[in-house]
Amino acid sequence: MASAGSHAVNTGDLIDLVSTSPTNSNSHAAITDDAILSVLNARFRADLSYTRLGTSHLLAINPCKALSAVNDASAREYEERCYRDTSLPLASAHVLQPHVYELAAQMYLLMRRRRESQALVMR
Repeated sequence: MASAGSHAVNTGDLIDLVSTSPTNSNSHAAITDDAILSVLNARFRADLSYTRLGTSHLLAINPCKALSAVNDASAREYEERCYRDTSLPLASAHVLQPHVYELAAQMYLLMRRRRESQALVMR
């Protein structure tokens, strides 16, 4: 689970903690509370406040802290990569960290494609 944990820290996606068992592709290894806390702690210490909990959930730890990734240039990058460029990312391409800008761009893209209003619930 250590490699899955370090991969989850790097990608910012807790789904990466799930690993299938080699004996049965339908069973999943149990994810412990310690594994989740370890990933969240490592990301927090690296000033990576946002972590994905799936395709439509974003966890923010200490969202009021001033971060270097919250600026106009960062917003434009997420807009370009998550809204305007919908092609599959190349393996060599820089992977964007989870961010509230990414969630907003994805919601706007869905709103435009489906012509349906979208809602964001923060609590």
